[in-house]
Amino acid sequence: MISAFWRRWLLPFTILPLLPATMFNLFAGREVALLGCLLGLGFPLAAAWLMRRGRSGDAGLAALAMGGSVASVAWLGADAGPVAALVLAVGAWGGTRLLYSGVQEAAPPPPPPEPALPPPPRPLDDARARLRGIADAAQRLPEPRLLPVALAIAAVLDEFERRPERLEEARRFLGVNLDGLERIAARLSAGAESPPGLPSLLREMEAAATGLRTRLREEESAALAVQVNVLGGKIREAGYG
Repeated sequence: MISAFWRRWLLPFTILPLLPATMFNLFAGREVALLGCLLGLGFPLAAAWLMRRGRSGDAGLAALAMGGSVASVAWLGADAGPVAALVLAVGAWGGTRLLYSGVQEAAPPPPPPEPALPPPPRPLDDARARLRGIADAAQRLPEPRLLPVALAIAAVLDEFERRPERLEEARRFLGVNLDGLERIAARLSAGAESPPGLPSLLREMEAAATGLRTRLREEESAALAVQVNVLGGKIREAGYG
């Protein structure tokens, strides 16, 4: 029994008898016969490549290639006529199918995964990008109060992102505080001298952001306390308390 490894290498050796005929037709100027020989050489090489690849369905394609090789040699190279060429091609196809019936073929490779879509932008992503720019500039500027204000505003953004229904209030807050802080950082980056009232203003902005964050949390805590009282009353009224 010939192993599957050696059966894969039988196909290239089938072209050896065609080499003398190819050289003869080349020097004799028989162009049609030469074309048949060249096709007879090319098809087995393609079949050998298919069997070496070993994917699912390659054995069937290799059998068709061998049938095409025999048909080309018989019809064009030997001028045997289409009927004889067809009969010989069918025989070559069937023989190749029997030869490779036990060869294990690999499954086709899975399709490449689709690229992951980027997450949709959040309403306050632009504000966060501006805050990152201010924080980067604050590390290079002499004014030490810029970074705490930027961090306090970022903490307020975290609170607003948990409450999408209050985005309009967030935009009003950012329209005053973030725009102002951004302009201050831009002026300082351009070489402006810090005026005497700037540290006091920055402390006021930080306190305002911290106070707003505290107020938002207190409102949520109060709302939760109301819900707890209401739910407790309903449970007691229903007789489950």
